[in-house]
Order: sequence, then structure tokens, then C-alpha cells
Amino acid sequence: MLIVLTLACTSGGFPDVVIGKADSADSTWGFDTSTEGEDSQRPDDSADDSDPPEDTSVPEPSGEEVCYLGADRKGVTCLPLVDYDPAWGDDYEYPDPLSGSAQYRAPIRFLDLNAVDAATKLAPNFVLSEVAQDWKGRYAVFQPHAVERLQDIRDAIGGPLTINSGYRNISYNASVGGAGSSRHVYGDAADMASSLADLEELGELCADLGAGYIGYYSSHVHCDWRDDPLEPAFYGSAFAPAAAPKPEHRARLVPGPTWTAPAEGWDEGEPLREWRAYDAAGALIAEARGDTFTPPTLTAEVEVTVGRAVTLRQPAR
Repeated sequence: MLIVLTLACTSGGFPDVVIGKADSADSTWGFDTSTEGEDSQRPDDSADDSDPPEDTSVPEPSGEEVCYLGADRKGVTCLPLVDYDPAWGDDYEYPDPLSGSAQYRAPIRFLDLNAVDAATKLAPNFVLSEVAQDWKGRYAVFQPHAVERLQDIRDAIGGPLTINSGYRNISYNASVGGAGSSRHVYGDAADMASSLADLEELGELCADLGAGYIGYYSSHVHCDWRDDPLEPAFYGSAFAPAAAPKPEHRARLVPGPTWTAPAEGWDEGEPLREWRAYDAAGALIAEARGDTFTPPTLTAEVEVTVGRAVTLRQPAR
């Protein structure tokens, strides 16, 4: 009998447990309500004849600015913004707010990455180009409170924090498999890794810093602050924030000499898979991480946790 443990992420990023049972081991999926991923590779710069010409015009500044922590931590590193223009096309055609949540409304102003210095220090250890690159969208949103949280994490680990992905426009996000309402398009998400801290440590730091969602992948951790107030400079008048909707994950166990755990709902890359084998007395006899798992000969049950979100366990065959 397959036992499915579904872990639905709370606003702090760590799950409550709901236990269910199903009889069909090969076709039953476990579910949770959470997601996200990675896109550190620059796309091929070559363009075919069908590519639209690059927009080289310079929009007029809106008169509004967004201010970041800055190198001196004084919060007065301010950059000009431009108003959204429908002429930008599908790249900035935001979907309707997810579940009607005001936390998923479209920005009304953006940074023009062609008009600001990519080397601007948004925080002591982060420059603009680490969280927004023009090949992921000339016009970008990255919220000051997310920059501050990244600096907090960097301070806590005491060394480099690599940002695999920050802002993505709508088209680029879709091209890397991102969910239509990925927080990367709203500017409060970062996929990160560090040589000085493992995935668990980074995830715990994100939770301590109030992340609305934490996603564990094989190579990085996704953290976002979807429940924090949106930056008025980008989004207009502030709304009292409420818990933002979370996307859905699911996974299933496929037994065999080598076990697998196919998964759906993780936006980019493979979710972290943590395997455990138990003997007939219920004692843990093996642990491993990886996309697949070959249990030892005395294994009576196999368990996997996928992305720290879905846990599945069933008898070995």
C-alpha cells in the first residue's frame, strides 16, 4: 500500500503534514501547495530573420525613483523609473492577478536597464546586474526589500552568495519554463547558492527572514517574499498584504531496481530528492540524494522527499 504524505507550505516556508493512503503505487501522486527554479544560462545571442528589431528608444523617466539600501546601507541609492508602455508588447503582458490577489498585480513602473549603470551597488555586496540583466528583459523590477533580504543572508553566511536568477520578464520567464505567475516576474524572488552554506542553511535563513515561499532544487534554493508589501515605486499605492497564493507541486514513486520519483510543478530544474531506506523493523539503513535511488538488499520500505514539499513512502518490491 502506498502512503502519501503531503506537505503544504505555510507562509514561513516549512510544511504541515497531511497523511493519506492509496492502493495504486505506480499511479498515485502526492501533492502540496507550493514552487520555483533556475535560469543562469545566457540564451544564444544569434537571432533569425523573424526576430523583431531591438527597441533602442529611450523612454522618458516617469519622475519616480526607487531607492535601495546601497553600499553605505543608508537607503538613498535611488534609480529613475519609466512608466509601463503597452508598446513593449508580449514581454510585459502580465497575467490577471493569481486568484485575484493584489500581490500579483502588474507593475506600473520599471527600471530601464539601458539607462542605468549595471554596476550600481544596490547593497554592500550586490550590484544591479546580479539581480536584473537586460537579456532577461530590458525593463526590470527588483524590489528593495528583496535586496535587503539577500544582503542579510550574505551577512549571515559571511561570504559569497550566488544569484542564479532574479528578475525575468514575461517572455523570458516562459522560455525557461517558469510558471505564468512566477514571483521572478514580480521582482521579489531569487534563486541562490553558496559555497559557504548548504541548501538547508540557505532555506532556514530565508525562513528566518520571512520568506513567503522556499523551494529546494538539486542545485539551488528559491526564496521569495511574496507576502511582503509591494514596493509603491514599482506598483503604485500600497495595499495591506495578505498571504499570496502558492503554486502546486506533485510527485510519485516508481519502484524498481533503481527507484525514481517523477515530479511536476517545479518551474525550472530538478527538485531536490532525498531518499531513505528502512529495514523490516523500521530502522533507517540508508540515505542518499539524487534523481534516482538504488536501495540496499535488506530494504523493506523506501521513502523520498521531493523539493522539501512532498514526501512519499511505500514498501520495496
